[in-house]
Amino acid sequence: MTTKKETTAYLLAFIHGLKQSGLKEIVISPGSRSTPLALLVYRDPKIKCYVNVDERSAAFFALGLAKGTGQPVGLLYTSGTAAANYYPAICEAEATQVPLVVLTADRPPEALGVGAPQTMNQNSLYGSHVKKYLGMAVPEAGETFERYSFWHGCESVSIAKKSPKGPVHINFPLREPLLPDLTQTFSRTYNRKEIEPEKNGNLEVPELSSWLTKKGLIIVGRELTIAQAKQLLELSEILGWPITGDPLSNLSSCAKISNNYLAHTDLIFSANKLASPEVIWQFGNLPLSKNLMLYLKQQEVSYVLIDERAQWKDWLHLGNYFLTIDPMTFCEIIKSVKKSLPHATCDKNWLIDWQEKSKRAHQVIESILTPTTFNESNVSKRLFDLLKQNETLFLSNSNAIRFIDRLAEPAKQAFSIYGNRGVNGIDGIISTAAGVSMSKKHHLFLLIGDLALFHDMNGLQIVKELELSITIVVLNNNGGGIFSFLPQSELETSLFEPLFSTPLNLELKKVADLYHGSYKKPRSMGEFEDMIHQSRENSTWTLIEISGTQKEPVDCWYKMVKEFGNSYD
Repeated sequence: MTTKKETTAYLLAFIHGLKQSGLKEIVISPGSRSTPLALLVYRDPKIKCYVNVDERSAAFFALGLAKGTGQPVGLLYTSGTAAANYYPAICEAEATQVPLVVLTADRPPEALGVGAPQTMNQNSLYGSHVKKYLGMAVPEAGETFERYSFWHGCESVSIAKKSPKGPVHINFPLREPLLPDLTQTFSRTYNRKEIEPEKNGNLEVPELSSWLTKKGLIIVGRELTIAQAKQLLELSEILGWPITGDPLSNLSSCAKISNNYLAHTDLIFSANKLASPEVIWQFGNLPLSKNLMLYLKQQEVSYVLIDERAQWKDWLHLGNYFLTIDPMTFCEIIKSVKKSLPHATCDKNWLIDWQEKSKRAHQVIESILTPTTFNESNVSKRLFDLLKQNETLFLSNSNAIRFIDRLAEPAKQAFSIYGNRGVNGIDGIISTAAGVSMSKKHHLFLLIGDLALFHDMNGLQIVKELELSITIVVLNNNGGGIFSFLPQSELETSLFEPLFSTPLNLELKKVADLYHGSYKKPRSMGEFEDMIHQSRENSTWTLIEISGTQKEPVDCWYKMVKEFGNSYD
């Protein structure tokens, strides 16, 4: 049961977000389900409200307001067919690029599809006639949900008024009690600024110069070229800030040019009592590391997202500055600002502390994964060491990319790293790697698990037909090894094995033979290294099978976490 206090706090956060992004007017069509939102909006002194009981007329009235002012206008109404009466005005707003923020109240999920009165399917009700549709979560208690609600209040207005302007639809499933607590106020200090460069290229961020003197952290979760990765590493050197990113950022493949790069992020951020930054710059999405994500959730800092596409990958809802600018232009601006402020420097001890932790993480990994240790974890780590300049590494999702993220040292020579991290799935990995290989002139190495290989085994046909220069290293732990790291592993075997472990019992030599590949199965690290070198010269593509168990990487990882944690407890 959602309480009155929870619903009120959740909706006040959303309204705060609307105001932060500049919404000043809302047209309300009264009704029952929209009661808490309508009352809280109507009582807000910073929002001018108009009441129109005819929803069709109300929507066109809001359209006229937005046309006349050029600013976004809100629409608020109850559940059921009331929503359908706004459709003509929304279609007109879409066609004429008028910014409307359409807020519909709805019954909670348990009331849908069971004949509850004044209930219909309101999900994506306006189809392609809105720039964005979002079905909000049912209100819950806690700051996480308040941040979420505030963030989407800001974002709904921001999207509506960006060119091309247009309507946005937000649907609120609300549970009873529907009367909010009118004595409650919004006491959080969430702020959000969206900033775009001016036509002359200047970036008007008053806080920029002050940030340069603070303790900062740079995190990168987007795919970068080698050249882009080098520029961000140079940026970290200029600022004296640590920088980290997941493998697809390519930071690790050219990190030898900077001592500021934090390898082994997941291990470093597994420790307790870590120092807090004052500023965080995030480029693209969050990096892969779960422990980094948990660390970030605890921070209350100036949190800056930088993305020229304005695709804010802020799923922790921590961002309070959003800069619509590409990373390379941003780097040039910072260099210029720093040059004009040579004494604006960060405390050196801030960086030294993180560098020491990175060195300690390296020592722990090396003590557990000795040069002769032969397992999936060490093979993945060693593969990264063996790649040459201009070669290509393609990483499958699940364990493959995590082994590299957690264990690999910065590369000795620069090479490109690719993967499919858009939705983090394991489908189509071989075919995508084949496409990348076809576009390159150098050898490609693919690190993949047996389950991901099985999902796209037909992709080997094009590898064969095009005679691509590919070495596929298969981590064969007979199924979904990633689930051994997750809570599902605590289930009894009769449930875990068929639903998550999913043993396939693939005979990989037969797979290689079927698609005319060369099959190898090393029994030691030395044999593996020899096979990697030989595969570059093979006339056919090569499959190297690494046999392992689903439990071994888990035991290995938590041994590292324990040893690293003991260093700082």
